[in-house]
Amino acid sequence: GSAAGAAERVGNVLLGLGETVTLLPMNGVTTLRGYEVIVAGSAEHAGHWAPEAMEFVSRNQGVLKGKAFAIFTVCTELTAEKGAESRMVIMQWTAPVRALVHPVSEGFFTVEQAKKKEAQPGERSKFKLSILLGILKESDHRHQASIETWATKLHEKLAQGTGHGAKGVMHGV
Repeated sequence: GSAAGAAERVGNVLLGLGETVTLLPMNGVTTLRGYEVIVAGSAEHAGHWAPEAMEFVSRNQGVLKGKAFAIFTVCTELTAEKGAESRMVIMQWTAPVRALVHPVSEGFFTVEQAKKKEAQPGERSKFKLSILLGILKESDHRHQASIETWATKLHEKLAQGTGHGAKGVMHGV
């Protein structure tokens, strides 16, 4: 679903930054050994993380506390117009996750942002060039780029904290 699409986009960014990424559904995870970073995501489910996502965090709480752990939430309620108000509502949805394990970063995305979009070769370069030439406005693609921006910032944050990249595993429901 939408969380898996977002996880794939985050994983692709980290791969592009030279990291090793394993992308698995949370119910397919048998061990977290050998990974330095775990990124878990869930779609919003009736104002909460999906039950299987909460089960993953609860089941692995002890291990996750000893690793760099980041989370993201995909929902339909996040709107740019409401900004901080939307963010506060979603933070309430993820409070049970933070009560178990404190994440180093937390991303919030809309369903539209998480939809898988097949990138064609040279597409990103064309996009950047079109912005430079003023053909497209960056705001037109702001939503599409938000997941990549969050993943890039997460990578930078982890690299600063560990002295190397984010060598880790991606999990998305």
